[in-house]
Amino acid sequence: MKRFLALAVLCSLLSFFSCGEKKETPSHKVTEKQKENGYKAYDFTFTDINGKKHKLSDFRGKVVIVQFFGTYCPPCKAEIPVLESIYKKYAGKVVVIGLAVDDVGDTPENQKLFVEKALKPFVSEMGITYLVGPAPEKAWEAYAYKVVGLDSIPQTYIIDKHGYLRYYETGFMPSYASLFDEAVRKLLQEK
Repeated sequence: MKRFLALAVLCSLLSFFSCGEKKETPSHKVTEKQKENGYKAYDFTFTDINGKKHKLSDFRGKVVIVQFFGTYCPPCKAEIPVLESIYKKYAGKVVVIGLAVDDVGDTPENQKLFVEKALKPFVSEMGITYLVGPAPEKAWEAYAYKVVGLDSIPQTYIIDKHGYLRYYETGFMPSYASLFDEAVRKLLQEK
């Protein structure tokens, strides 16, 4: 009975700290061996909520944090102030990109409607000042499925100044704030 209760509590905690199905628990750090073997971050293009196109590789020379989130996801909402704080603390040295994975369909009309009716109000309500846009499907697949094999959110990736994926986390717990800040600080010190 105690084991069943412990398992029930663990499952409840996992569902509380992430949205979606969690298939396995990844390490929060990409290994040096993976980096040495060319673990380049997938280069994607996205359109922000103001209609401007951006490419991940445009931000080389800066540390980049990419968060895949859902506007409906409580842990995603809890993580956003942490990312906003890091973005402001390291202004000009760190780029934060929030990519919404809400299922709105692939047509340009649906995407535009989602941005205008849901994403822009969400960004305003949350006080987000960093880049935000709908997640390109190929970017979501490249990170969520090929890097960690999970489809739960939030998923947050930290990419170094040379375009290598160095850290990632799935879900969100308050302790991640210090992990993210420490990772960014270390990456900013590297050449």
